[in-house]
Amino acid sequence: MVVSDGARGTPSHVRPARATDLPATRAVLARALAHDPLMDWIFGSHPRREAVVAAFLWAPIEAYTLAGTAWLVIDDERAVGAAAWSVPVTQPTAADGGPELPGRAMVDLLVPADHVALVRSGFAAMHGQLPEEPHALLHFLGVDADRRGQGIGGTLIEAGLAAIPADLPAHVNTTVDANVRLYESHGFVRVSSVRLGEQGPVMHGLRRPAPGLRR
Repeated sequence: MVVSDGARGTPSHVRPARATDLPATRAVLARALAHDPLMDWIFGSHPRREAVVAAFLWAPIEAYTLAGTAWLVIDDERAVGAAAWSVPVTQPTAADGGPELPGRAMVDLLVPADHVALVRSGFAAMHGQLPEEPHALLHFLGVDADRRGQGIGGTLIEAGLAAIPADLPAHVNTTVDANVRLYESHGFVRVSSVRLGEQGPVMHGLRRPAPGLRR
């Protein structure tokens, strides 16, 4: 799930997110993704959309941050962009040592009851787009609205790619057509597109081969 950063530029500072960054990491992603087409479809016209998205992101962002696979761009001590990856070898867990709670497990709590079944089927369709072989998944990426078009998203993508094992391909899903072009500019190739429900957004799946497998 992504927010396009548009043109390239030079962000101030990119680094791995630390445990003390958890509130800032969740906050910047909630701001950036609150009106992403996927979140529009999941949560509809919820009056507290940003707060609900932050709750939806709570457990996975905690897990990725503690596993060392979340990244932040900081400008003047403010988090303006973030990315979170699922990398098999890191085996992320929640802060209490238990298993990671995927965001979709929050659906029953956060989504209107008459919409839950449709959202669950959409998650199943998204899961079906993932490669069967081990891979790194760029799960979340977001950039503050006032900082898009400055290369922050691309910098976050490259930071994550540089950190994953060289023998792992990378995968990302997005419902934003402009982001397909962004990912393609970083070596990803679209491999699938599926509509979520009868009137939901189209989810595009993109794959980037492991460096050792490229020709």
